[in-house]
Amino acid sequence: MNTLVEMIRSLLVLILAFAQTTSAYDAQLDGPGLDVALISESRSITPGLPLTIGFHIHHHAGFHTYWKKPGIVGVPTSLEWKLPQGFTASEIRWPYPENTFMAEYPCHGYERDVTLLVTLTPPAKIETKTVTLKVDANWMCCARGCFPNFQSFELTLPVTRKPIPDPHATALINTASKEIPKTNPKLISSVRGHQQIELKLSSPAIPNSKKVYFFSSDGQVSSDQPQKISRGTDGSLILTMPRSEFSPKKFKSLPGVLKIEKQFFKINPAYPRG
Repeated sequence: MNTLVEMIRSLLVLILAFAQTTSAYDAQLDGPGLDVALISESRSITPGLPLTIGFHIHHHAGFHTYWKKPGIVGVPTSLEWKLPQGFTASEIRWPYPENTFMAEYPCHGYERDVTLLVTLTPPAKIETKTVTLKVDANWMCCARGCFPNFQSFELTLPVTRKPIPDPHATALINTASKEIPKTNPKLISSVRGHQQIELKLSSPAIPNSKKVYFFSSDGQVSSDQPQKISRGTDGSLILTMPRSEFSPKKFKSLPGVLKIEKQFFKINPAYPRG
């Protein structure tokens, strides 16, 4: 129910922002606002060998799309695969998000060019000489207004004993791979709080900086919530954030991405029991 209410609220805010800004459009900020392409690290399929596929998004100036949890407004890009029998697809691996705005509403998304990564695993035996990979993609691209879109893509690749690298696609995929947030088990000291979330970071892992921000991946903290930084008596950094009114009611941990200066870390610290 919370997720449904949150989606309805996000759509209403988007509609309101669109209505308020329609008269302010100029030709440069008209849709669709991006170019998209389905790319593969290999020009062929090798039985049993996992293959990285990328959904590459080139944003036009002034436009953005959305991260997997956009915040107060926005709809994330989605990929629905239609694969031959025996093939499996992973969840999207999301590069680190950015702070951006839909009109005056803060949200989490991408203004830079970005490639969403998916690993496809073929079966150990493939009887056909070629394989066709199909996916239905949905996205919302916004500037002063929003332009939702849908498109079906397909790649037909030959079946070979060894992969045939695609240098251009591999370069884009490698760039995206470097943008996947890393884990650091020594980064978080503790997390606690119900109305106010207090995330304590271990002092040896934190530079003397105030450029710290948390992107919530399950909605416990929304994009419009203020985040305050303070120092503990032991030198640790404490990030305090109000819990979103649309936060899930049941939670055991705080999943998300923590930005420290220009570094991004995937975290999921557990709340204390009881």
